[in-house]
Amino acid sequence: MAPTLYMSEISPPCRAVLMTARILGLTLKVKKMDLGKQEQLSPNFLKINPQHTIPTLCDNGFVIWDSHAIIAFLVGKYGNDDELYSKDIMERALIDQRLHFDSSVVNNFTRTILNPILYDNAYINVEDHKESILKTYALMEKFLRSYPWIAGKRVTIADLSLIPSITSLNVIVPIDKEDYPNLAKWIEKAETLPCYVENQNGLNLLRDLLSNRCCCPC
Repeated sequence: MAPTLYMSEISPPCRAVLMTARILGLTLKVKKMDLGKQEQLSPNFLKINPQHTIPTLCDNGFVIWDSHAIIAFLVGKYGNDDELYSKDIMERALIDQRLHFDSSVVNNFTRTILNPILYDNAYINVEDHKESILKTYALMEKFLRSYPWIAGKRVTIADLSLIPSITSLNVIVPIDKEDYPNLAKWIEKAETLPCYVENQNGLNLLRDLLSNRCCCPC
């Protein structure tokens, strides 16, 4: 039986799981959640995930949430090798560091900006967040000076996690190719990945949503 993913395409973490499943050749049973209708707070979903967060994965009775935990689990269970999540202790440490950077820094901005729109139908002023987002771009630019991908010479789950996050911020505050050339090249390479289609669908929805709900250059 295919694992069940509770998700919303507009969510960057959900797109990270979709990209990971695609690159693994894994079919997921997708259940889309309408956050505006607060479906994540329904009694049935709260029984599955008391934190009522998405993405949430159910795999043969095993339930796990948080995209970073989910993608590591999927690679560990369904991957044919350790290309996406190296077993080498130093390589894995770098991947984990980038995953924590996504979780604690990048996702903080996407949550701060998107949650009021998704949950409260609110308007926001992106200028309030622009400086912090540009600092994030600057850090990504430094990370990418040494390697073509975010944690080394090949694509890892750190890239699959950060691609949806950074490209979502790029919709909000466009990345200047002259200021952040390495970051721009990384996104261009990401767009050539076969699994990127899973990110593009959600980005299109996000762009449409933000065009009506925030004051930004998108």
